[in-house]
Amino acid sequence: MLGGCASANYYTEQGTPITQDTVALFNTNPKNPIIPYSKGKATFNAFSWASEDMQQRIEAKPESSGTDELNIAATHWLHEGEMPPLDITITRHRPGFGGEGLVKAGTLLVTTFASVFSLGILPGVIPDKWDTTIEMRSGDELVYSANAHYRGTVFMSWIPYGKIRGNQAVVDAAWYASFFSHEEKLAARVYDEQPLYDRLKKSTDVDTLVAALDDPKLKFYRPLVSQHLAAVLAGQKRQDRLVAYGEIVDQHPEFVADIQGNDRLLFIGPSGQRVMDVLKQTYRKRSAPEVVASIQAAGKPYARFSAEQASWLTVEGLPADVVAAMIEVSEPRVVGLESDVQPGMSLASVTPDPEPVQATGLEATATECSKAYAAKKVCENMPGDPFGLLMRGCMAQVKKKFGGMGCSIPF
Repeated sequence: MLGGCASANYYTEQGTPITQDTVALFNTNPKNPIIPYSKGKATFNAFSWASEDMQQRIEAKPESSGTDELNIAATHWLHEGEMPPLDITITRHRPGFGGEGLVKAGTLLVTTFASVFSLGILPGVIPDKWDTTIEMRSGDELVYSANAHYRGTVFMSWIPYGKIRGNQAVVDAAWYASFFSHEEKLAARVYDEQPLYDRLKKSTDVDTLVAALDDPKLKFYRPLVSQHLAAVLAGQKRQDRLVAYGEIVDQHPEFVADIQGNDRLLFIGPSGQRVMDVLKQTYRKRSAPEVVASIQAAGKPYARFSAEQASWLTVEGLPADVVAAMIEVSEPRVVGLESDVQPGMSLASVTPDPEPVQATGLEATATECSKAYAAKKVCENMPGDPFGLLMRGCMAQVKKKFGGMGCSIPF
């Protein structure tokens, strides 16, 4: 059994030596983070070619898999903010087995024998070089990707018996060499983008800001530009900004999240059948039952609007049963109803089913009662109705439509 002491000298791709001072600096979370995103999920695939069993053993020992170090890197690079979370994955690739692999194996073999026969006076030498890939994603979008490598030399003072000391320090130095290689490239990439963002955040020209959302040079700062664009539009006349919102959302659906105030509700929903599209249909005298049927047939979610939001939508001109249909298609689908599930209970409390199912009589009743419940809530929050006249008329319509379905909802 061989044992001994291990040490190493590692360098980033750019030649920066990894020392205790550089590691200490890396572990300091600066007030000015490298990129303007919030923290996301950090994963490290240490050996992408390893068997499933080996991967499980690696994950069972995060101190040697790089997982802890990657979380430190994410803390260093990112911040706690309102930007969308940025998920980081670093994959370490299999080292080459060509000429470099033969040199490495030969050097290790010769120096190991020399170290053993010199009783540890001469160290064993292991040339080390790895390639890693980093990917940063915001949802499904790949924001940033880069390859980097690090190199180093591991020294082992072998002795015939004993245990290896200092091995974890060598492993940690290797991880940090990888992270620093990526940080040096990442910082350069983000800093190249910052002057463009500095110019855009001073602009109030809508066309310029909209064009920037498609600029391939703008990745890390694009969410901030989107927020700035929304703030600029919020100061325009309502009709003008609603038109602009619609055009932007058609090209950038994620822009909906940045629209200020209740106007955002008008652009929720599937493409071509967003709330604003449905509202225009009602303006064109399309009957509410037709609109409800089309919403139900599409089966695409809108949002589980609050009572206040639903009331605001009715003021905008949406019939109450249309709002109820939007809420109903946004509820999780029923898998099955337990004996203690009462008619009229919101489907939000039932386990969702990812696959379409054939509704039983009880499930169909629950679906209808869910719509009745949502419509009733809309009626209860009718604005500008101090004497309850509008509410009573609305309730009468809901009761007429749903009252014979066996629902126990009091009207």
